[in-house]
Amino acid sequence: MRKLLKYLALTALGLINVGNASGAGGNFSLIADNGTPYSLSDSRGNIVVLSFGYTFCPDVCPTGLATISSALNSIGEAAQQIDALFISVDPDRDTPETLAKYTRYFHPRLTGLTGHAESIADVARRYYARFEFVGKGETPNYTIDHTASFYIIDRNGQLINVLPHSVPPDSLAESLLVAVRQPVK
Repeated sequence: MRKLLKYLALTALGLINVGNASGAGGNFSLIADNGTPYSLSDSRGNIVVLSFGYTFCPDVCPTGLATISSALNSIGEAAQQIDALFISVDPDRDTPETLAKYTRYFHPRLTGLTGHAESIADVARRYYARFEFVGKGETPNYTIDHTASFYIIDRNGQLINVLPHSVPPDSLAESLLVAVRQPVK
């Protein structure tokens, strides 16, 4: 437990690259915002920037997706080698159609993902992302406390970096470019 807490603290501060030895991450299968199945392995050959959230989020998610959009816009043609993924932790409200409208507002390369609550919880667990519903069942306008990080995944599907939500777009862009420049294994 102590090791996990230290890992989470250091990655939240953006002080470590997780490399392949962290045990975090891994392949997953969810439903894309176009209604088709999506697996992380579908992005093999591309770099992935992944975040967790929900469309009703009042501040963290829009800011994070704007950061991803700005980073992608700033790196020109290299953005064609990056798949940006937004996993909704709120499958009850975030249908594929809702996610498609929401994500495309930020950037055309951004894909929203959803699925069964158990599948989403499993993916979040493997990426050490947490989420907790606040007021669900009491009000239709419930909120969700959730991890706000950017997960960078290499061309082979390995988690290589976790950056905090507060990272500026130019720093995210640089992290993405470093990943793009890595030799393909």
